[in-house]
Formats: sequence, C-alpha cells, structure tokens
Amino acid sequence: MSSMDNDIEHGFYRHGDNAYVAQVSESEKEVLSNLVLQILELLGERSDNHVDDPLAAMVGITSHDTPPEDEVLLRLLPNAYADQVDASEFRRYTESTLRRKKFEHAMAMRLSLENALDGIIEVDHDGANDWLGAMNDIRLALGVRLKVEQTSYEELELLAPDDPMRPVYAVYNWLGWMQSSLMEALMNEDI
Repeated sequence: MSSMDNDIEHGFYRHGDNAYVAQVSESEKEVLSNLVLQILELLGERSDNHVDDPLAAMVGITSHDTPPEDEVLLRLLPNAYADQVDASEFRRYTESTLRRKKFEHAMAMRLSLENALDGIIEVDHDGANDWLGAMNDIRLALGVRLKVEQTSYEELELLAPDDPMRPVYAVYNWLGWMQSSLMEALMNEDI
C-alpha cells in the first residue's frame, strides 16, 4: 500500500502547498450529494415582496424579521439574541447574507463532488473552508433530526440496528470524522 493510499483511508490530507485530498466511495459520494442538495433546497432564498428600497435590497436588508418555521432551517439560521425585538432587527440585516454564504459553501461542495473522478476529492484552501462550512451545516441538520441536544451520546450509540435513525447517526459521525481530518490537514504545516 502506498503512502497516498494510507493517507486516503484517513479522510482528508494535505497534498502540496495548497491542496487537500480525500477519497470517498460511490455510495458515500451519493449520500453527500443527496444531503448537500437538501441543504441547497432548504437554503433557497425567501422571497421578499416587501422591499421597496433598492438600496436595502442591494445590501441584503430584508423585511423578514421572523425566524424560519422549519426546525432545521432555524438551526442553520438561528436567532442571534434572546430578546425578540433585537433578534428580529438583527435577522433583517443578516439573514440574507448568512443564507447566501451557507448556500455558496454547499454549492462549492456539490461542484467538487460532481468533479470528483474515481471518488477523489481535491480542494484548495478556499474549497477546504467551503467544505468545512457545508459539512458543518449538514451535521447541524442531521443533529436536529437526531435530536442531539436532548439525546445523550450513549443513547445514540445504543440505537437498534433497525432503528431508522441509526444510519443518520452513522453519517453524522462520519461527517464529523471527515471534518476533523480536514481541519487537521489545514493546520498541518508539514508538507
């Protein structure tokens, strides 16, 4: 087994000065592609029919001041303040930009998955940061479905093999491992 093969088995690794590489199986690529597509659909911009000010529209200020009703989207675009008035005002000024940034991360991940030949993903430094953001958002979404805030790690580990949440938990853990490997590769100064 070559050194490269060994590295690939360990998630992302640094390759050269500005490249980060990982290999995924066809089924892993399919799961990632499906999940990132769901994130892209979820983050689709809310239409804002109330903005009459072209400057406000240009800089991303919207009339939306209420949090999303969807629990996953609310986790991705949370309130910044406990006080509802402050949270609403902050959301008007930031939600559009945050939504767009998360969409860009997910789109970059989707494109690199589409361009991955033989399951080999290669990204530059900016692409690595996009992947970190997109993987984090996917894990947040999966975490909502798994109810990780109310469920202990031990309970999740003991999910029955036929429990429909068991594969969700497996993907959640695998993405955490991939995130960790990419963060380590980004911090690795040894080439």
